[in-house]
Amino acid sequence: MIKKIGVCVGATKPNKVNFVSAEPLRIGQFVILEYEENGEKYKLLGMIQQLIRENLYISDGKSFEEAEKLKRFVHNTNIKGEIQILGKIVENQNEIFLEIQRTPPLPGSDIYEADPEILKKLFGAKNERYIKIGKLLSEKNDIPVYIDISQVALRHLAILAITGAGKSNTVGVLLKNIVNLGGTVIVFDFHGEYSKTRFTRDGKEVINQIKPIINPAKLKIDEFANLVGISSKAHVQRRYFRIAFKKLIEQLQDEKGKDWYNYIDTDDFIERFKLILESLDESEEIKGLKKDSLYEVINKLEDTQSELGHIIKIGENHLIEKIKHGYINVIDFSEIDENVADAVASNILKVALEERKKAVRQEESKLPYPVIVVVEEAHILASDKRDTQSKYYMTRIAREGRKFGIGLTIVTQRPKGLDKEILSQMNNMIILKLVEPEDQKHVQSASEALSAELMEYLPALNPGEAIIIGNMTKLPLLIKIDKAEEKIQGNDIDIISKWKESLKNESGRRKINLEDL
Repeated sequence: MIKKIGVCVGATKPNKVNFVSAEPLRIGQFVILEYEENGEKYKLLGMIQQLIRENLYISDGKSFEEAEKLKRFVHNTNIKGEIQILGKIVENQNEIFLEIQRTPPLPGSDIYEADPEILKKLFGAKNERYIKIGKLLSEKNDIPVYIDISQVALRHLAILAITGAGKSNTVGVLLKNIVNLGGTVIVFDFHGEYSKTRFTRDGKEVINQIKPIINPAKLKIDEFANLVGISSKAHVQRRYFRIAFKKLIEQLQDEKGKDWYNYIDTDDFIERFKLILESLDESEEIKGLKKDSLYEVINKLEDTQSELGHIIKIGENHLIEKIKHGYINVIDFSEIDENVADAVASNILKVALEERKKAVRQEESKLPYPVIVVVEEAHILASDKRDTQSKYYMTRIAREGRKFGIGLTIVTQRPKGLDKEILSQMNNMIILKLVEPEDQKHVQSASEALSAELMEYLPALNPGEAIIIGNMTKLPLLIKIDKAEEKIQGNDIDIISKWKESLKNESGRRKINLEDL
């Protein structure tokens, strides 16, 4: 039997009512308002947004001595609060819908606990597009919550939280569900966490680890300049780099033909590039040549050869060609710096968008099926403070991706460091614990669906608890995220065990030294 828990009081609005109750209720709890007007029965779904407990005997202004004497009346309390009206419940056979409530409910309307069966129908799976993400946080009964994964792919997703709040677990739950549906994911992994994780489908491992080995011949000139570390603002250096690169490619094509990259190794390519740059110093074709800028380009090319020789290889297939469909494809950025990661990531994003456009036009494509790109540490590639090539292509995918079946999921513990335009294009959000006010303001300014009432919950959320909003769910919800079957391994070190290990080793070393005496 559904329990009556309160009554509406005071003036009401179509979207908000105040109420009183004698029951111990919970923030975020779903309730149902029932009343009859003009012969029509109304049943409205609401969520408790605010709660206070009031005792008329122990009121404000009482002295300590008076309050102490009145403690025997401590249980004579009322619960007061505010309910947000979410909509009128419409039942059609086995389905539940919510219609916008356009008239204020009647004061005095009865308030009941929400029927678990109604909640299960409302937030349960409707078809194969829906995946289970967790359960409602404030309900006595376990009410599973499903999200529309197609909306995650088409309308993009941001996963935001402080460190330790459950971002990795949330990503793990999503990835497991996506690959179980046969989906393809590309992950930009800055800490090598995914290489330690074993995701499976039907007992078969579905992680495809890809080293970020780049073929300069597959890059545009500006992309190669980014990889070498020549700033887009260093116009003179870029000019010398372009001139030398074009000369080199012309020479190689004259000598070896259009498939010249099959007949030269990487070191020879770099050495010939440097020789052409050096020859510009004696050339008369560049008037007013600035030697400092020229030799800065040569130095950066030498640094690239020595520091990034392990990821630059002539003749290597493009990274997009290494993508396995139906797999979690992990691009490991843990051994390269942020600028190089930007050059590699931007090229992948650009080509992925191009290939998905070809697929939609029914042309031959290296990405014939829809794909979701997960960008870990998104504040690095899409910073609010500096321009990057990756940010440009992430913005394009955020705007155009839904038309071409390429989705973007950004993950960060520093929301205030994210580009606002990209964040505002994430039509779905999973927000776990956020404490810093600047992070909260940055997120709220990017999302109209995140109300001030919901914002108040963010600092108090426990690990794994989240607010979810957007097209992927019918309503903004407070939920407990499921535990991932395959946990993404973090980089936290077991400090205590390492200390104990050091004591054991030190003790053993001293014993050996004493035996030598």
